[in-house]
Amino acid sequence: MNELVTIAEFDDFHRAHIFKSKLENEGIFCVLLNQNMFGLFPIPGSHFTIQVQVRLEDGHRALDLFYELEP
Repeated sequence: MNELVTIAEFDDFHRAHIFKSKLENEGIFCVLLNQNMFGLFPIPGSHFTIQVQVRLEDGHRALDLFYELEP
C-alpha cells in the first residue's frame, strides 16, 4: 500500500510548486493538498497552507531535499 505522509506545509503557492518540481526531478511522487484554496479565498487574513505529501518510503529522502531548499 502506498501510504502518503505530509512532509512540508507552505503558505506560499509558488514555493510549494518549486518544491514539488524539485521532488519530481528527483523521481519522488508527490501531491499538493489545498493548492486551490488560494484561488477560492484570496481574502486577506484567511490562512490556508499547501501540504506536500509523498509516499511513506520516500519520506526521508524528500525531507533531505526540503532541508536543502529551506535555509
